[in-house]
Amino acid sequence: MRTSRLVPFVAVLLVIALGGWLWWERDRAVPALINSLIDGGKIESLDGLQLSFGQIDIERLKLALSDGATLHLENVRLLRPFSLIFSGAENRTQVTVERLEFEPPERAVATTAIPEKKEEEPIPAFRLSDTVWSIHRYLPEKLHIRELQWRGRTATPAALDLRRDHTEDTIDAALLSGEQRLSLRIQPQENQLSLVAHLGTAGQDPALSLRCNLAPGDNDTWQTALRLESDLQRIAGLPLLGNLDEIAASASGKLTASIELALPDEALQLQAYRDIVAKLNGESLHLTLPETLLGVPADLSVSTDTPIELSLKSLEPARTEAIAGSATLKLTPTGQPVPLLDLQTQTRSKNEKPSIEVTGTLNLEAASPLLAAPRWQKMLAALKLGSPSGAVHFAGMAKVSPLRDDRALHQSWLSNITLTLLPDSRAGFSYTAELQQDSPASQFGWHKGKVDIRIAKPVNLQIAEWPGDIQITEGTAALQLTPDGGKAAIASELQQVDCTIAEETRCALKLQVAADKIDHKSSTLTIREPKLHTQLDFTLQANRQRWELRQSAFTARQISRDGIEVEDFSFSTTHVECTLADGNPACNSPESITSFSKLKNEEMTASGAVRFDDMHFRLDDSQSQFTSSYRSDNLKFTAQGGYRLEPVLSGKLNLNGNRLRGENQLQAGSLNARAQWRHDLDTAKGNAEFTLEPVKFSQQQPLSESVAGLPLDLVAGTLTAAGKLSWPQTQGDNINVTLNDAAAVYGDSFATGVQTRFALIKPEENWITSKPQPVRIDTLDVGLPVKDIQFTLSLDQKQELRFEKLRAELLGGKLQSEALVWSLKGEERRSLVLLNEISLRELARETEAENFAATGILDLKIPLITSREGITIEHGSVQARAPGGRLRYYGAFSAEMLSSNPQLKLIAGALEDYNYRELSGTVEYPPSGDMQLQLKLVGRSDSVDADRDLIINLNLENNIPAMLRSLQASRDLTEALEKQIQ
Repeated sequence: MRTSRLVPFVAVLLVIALGGWLWWERDRAVPALINSLIDGGKIESLDGLQLSFGQIDIERLKLALSDGATLHLENVRLLRPFSLIFSGAENRTQVTVERLEFEPPERAVATTAIPEKKEEEPIPAFRLSDTVWSIHRYLPEKLHIRELQWRGRTATPAALDLRRDHTEDTIDAALLSGEQRLSLRIQPQENQLSLVAHLGTAGQDPALSLRCNLAPGDNDTWQTALRLESDLQRIAGLPLLGNLDEIAASASGKLTASIELALPDEALQLQAYRDIVAKLNGESLHLTLPETLLGVPADLSVSTDTPIELSLKSLEPARTEAIAGSATLKLTPTGQPVPLLDLQTQTRSKNEKPSIEVTGTLNLEAASPLLAAPRWQKMLAALKLGSPSGAVHFAGMAKVSPLRDDRALHQSWLSNITLTLLPDSRAGFSYTAELQQDSPASQFGWHKGKVDIRIAKPVNLQIAEWPGDIQITEGTAALQLTPDGGKAAIASELQQVDCTIAEETRCALKLQVAADKIDHKSSTLTIREPKLHTQLDFTLQANRQRWELRQSAFTARQISRDGIEVEDFSFSTTHVECTLADGNPACNSPESITSFSKLKNEEMTASGAVRFDDMHFRLDDSQSQFTSSYRSDNLKFTAQGGYRLEPVLSGKLNLNGNRLRGENQLQAGSLNARAQWRHDLDTAKGNAEFTLEPVKFSQQQPLSESVAGLPLDLVAGTLTAAGKLSWPQTQGDNINVTLNDAAAVYGDSFATGVQTRFALIKPEENWITSKPQPVRIDTLDVGLPVKDIQFTLSLDQKQELRFEKLRAELLGGKLQSEALVWSLKGEERRSLVLLNEISLRELARETEAENFAATGILDLKIPLITSREGITIEHGSVQARAPGGRLRYYGAFSAEMLSSNPQLKLIAGALEDYNYRELSGTVEYPPSGDMQLQLKLVGRSDSVDADRDLIINLNLENNIPAMLRSLQASRDLTEALEKQIQ
């Protein structure tokens, strides 16, 4: 180092001494001679060189440095230049420069081509001992540069003034640039160096002060002590780069840093740095971060509670020996009453491995300015957050790892990182999600509202090495979502969280969700007290997701929609696995159960459960596919009117796109039915084809064992049915029913030997029979037996039920009607029924009347009127056939009536033995069932006058339904039915 500096100066003196013959060519010859003797640069031009014994003057000097930079000097003067060589220990040289301009090297424009990696060049030697000696030996007595300028910058030019006091052995330097001043005092000695520097504004206390002491140590080292003191409030006056000017304008507080170390004499050999102790102490540090950093201006306050001290055994590789200290940091968006982040840090060494511990609070109410800032709103995009509240408390620790020897850029500094979210932490926000109006979240009102998150049990985050995988364990978090509009809140809880966040993220947790009520916006769907609990496992990869639900159950106290109401609904499954690959989801479940205590609408109620097996769902290019088999468990139906059915259902479901198909089998008692159906979800249209297998009924296995509560029961015979039904109903719908030798019971009435086969079709709006269907009934017993009933049955578009060619046997006579019509709409219809050859003897026998006996044959003409009020007979007629008959009627009148009315007594006596030749009259029957008979009898009675006719007019009234019930009660139904069946 000393040789490289001495040679140029000696060369300059030799050149000056050459003589006058070089004088005229001095501006060209001198640079050429000097450039041949020096390294690390060259003189490109030199103008106006003037030489004398004690002085050298140069008007302009251009010096090119080895790194490409250039120095431009003007009006350079060296006084006592020979003192540099001949003055011994005291260098009396003085240098003045009128102007010095530094021109930085030009930077090459980067291209896409990557240069080949060259072998690492050896680090040049830089010895501190040489530097200390050179400062002591060669630094001039005085150096004055009136103007220092950096080319290309508009900063205020600087001036440098350096003076050396050989008596005190001190060097004082001052660099002035506008109001800024850098002062420097150096005390160079033969083997040591001390330095004091102050930087600040002229006339004020310094903003930065640096003290440095270098003293020789053992093994070619220097014991070095550095201390930097700063007053941040005064830094604002200093020229700083970029945003630092804006930050410094708000800075305040004091910062002190000190370093002690054993420094090698070859200062560039970092691997030789030893025994490094660094201390940092901050007192009330405060500054305002500009809006460009966080999106809003924020105040940052930092204080060290105890000095932060770092001890290193070596610098390269960095081997930490000890670390200690604590500090408090507060970050507050400008204008907020509380800090957003309140952080306490503490550093210490545990088991010879340094660690950093943190505790703090994130006060979310101070985050309002951030959420309103354009930068954060752009990041959140379709989700707008506002009204933050609550505070998140946390604690953490990390161990500081030593640097590797290769000094890799991606060195992991931290390891064994833990962060715990503490109980009683809470975070609340209002939110608005920009979703399609027909999305499920929008329809249920979940797209806008408030969300509140609480930590009930600690949530632990662990990172083995940063950057690296994040492990989340334990913890319980409660989340409550309250939609706008006064809708009921939805509460959820996450338990036993175990997650690994990495290139393949894996999570397992228990999830519970509950709400008081959920309403669907565009329909009448309402779910009351829904609850969900599940064990959720999921794996997230770059282009694939896998979700598993275990031991899942969804329950609701009530679900209602469009007149359908379900109570105590439950859906549970042991395992559901779903995958999402390339945007196409697929789900599978081996078994799930749906149950409900009551499902009802206007027509029916139901209860029970349905099990779904082998469920498979897949969505390919917006095409849904679903398959499953199902079976019922303890399923019960009750239809309107009290009909009850306990079927066993089983079958298969298949969904392809919007077309749903199914195969069903129903078994209820002795009934077995099969059906195949189809439904289009887009058009809400479908159809089903069903078949009821032939079923044979008996008194031991009646229809009521399969379908309870029916007013009609089949106790014998065979029933088959088949048909096709559509929704909405179409012209192709049909139902075919066949009854063969059937016996039916209706209340206390019964029919046996029923034979019929009828087909219902629906060509237009109403169901009709395809043609008149023949019906035959051996016996119909409503209290009085009607036998050998035959008719044809038809139903037309007017909804008129027609019994045509009706023939039957009744009381020894015949019943017939060419057409008996009943309007199902309740409209009035008139028919005529004829009863011929009715035997009074059979009537007396069937009614088992003890006080009545009669003989004779009657003919009746019955004009029948049917309407919604019931059956009416108007102006019916009755006529006895010749030669009449005998009538015996005992006890027709009470003793009290007879004692007060002699004529009545006469008639009562006559009726006890009356032979009539003629009997005629009228019949009236209102809907109430009170039949009225007005009869005229012409005949004789031996008890009155055997030789003279006695004419009797009778008005009789009897309630026919009551009479039939009495007759039904007088016989044993089971015995009578069994007798007829046999």
